[in-house]
Amino acid sequence: MSFTSSILITGGTTGLGYETALSLAKSQPTTQIIIASRSNGSAADTINSLTSNDPPNVVYLPLDLETHASTREFVKLYESRSFPPIRALLLNAGIQFVDKVHFTSDGIETMFAVNHVNQALLFFLLKKYLTTTARIVIVSSSTHDPAQKRVVPPNYTTAEAVAHPPSGKPEYETQDEGFRRYALSKLTNVLFAYALTRHVKENNKAWKVLTLDPGVMPTRLYRWQSGFTGWAFNFVLSTFIGQWLIRDTFTTAFSAATFARLAVDEEFEAEDKNGKYFQVVGGKEIASSEQSYEVKLQEDLWDWTVKEVAEGKEVEDFNAL
Repeated sequence: MSFTSSILITGGTTGLGYETALSLAKSQPTTQIIIASRSNGSAADTINSLTSNDPPNVVYLPLDLETHASTREFVKLYESRSFPPIRALLLNAGIQFVDKVHFTSDGIETMFAVNHVNQALLFFLLKKYLTTTARIVIVSSSTHDPAQKRVVPPNYTTAEAVAHPPSGKPEYETQDEGFRRYALSKLTNVLFAYALTRHVKENNKAWKVLTLDPGVMPTRLYRWQSGFTGWAFNFVLSTFIGQWLIRDTFTTAFSAATFARLAVDEEFEAEDKNGKYFQVVGGKEIASSEQSYEVKLQEDLWDWTVKEVAEGKEVEDFNAL
């Protein structure tokens, strides 16, 4: 049997991504599931052994989202494999550094680069492989919304300021400031999703753009914490204690079930779901932060991102979708 369509998920080898890939592999045995992540290629073999699909429908491709160049290398590898068209592109990969300001070799703050910039580049480079009714599902976080009182309010001003925050002084190296930068990167996920929805409609595309708040989960996202603090943090999240102390705490399997629904369920094909923000409990539509609805900020992020990642005439192509 040859697969007629595919689903690609970034960060699909651990945590939420792994559980979502497993769920999709089970429910969509005739769809090629492509998990793309920096490491742990054995995850695909594990999922294939758990599903026993014939033929196995999960494949792993190495993807490093830290730089533009490594993202483009992934696309070259993807193109060499002649996969079937992508029916759902799941932009799930995320990283969190809150100890100090980190920068990539492209000179961009690392969380912003991985959580937004290069996943946007991945979308732009893979869009020609999307089916005409494909879904793009972007994973954000409740931390982006000051109303949730999770972290220090992110407060987006410009994409340039997000990409190049000040560093090297004690006030910029605190954990609170690190969490603010993380929340800021997750706010850009929502801003980009709303901007993408508008550009899709303006260019008469039938793609659906959905954004998910996955809740708080015990995943490797928190591996930046070291020593006893790190152990305690991850232990609490992985037990009933976390669900008691921290609201919206879920297992990765619970959150993955909703993530998978957004990717393939007919319910989320409806036009009134397009461009909306959802929570994991019941896949219910909820409001995102006040800032996220500001079109001026959405377009600032869109314009900056296209100029940053495009090469040559790609600027026109990326904007035209």
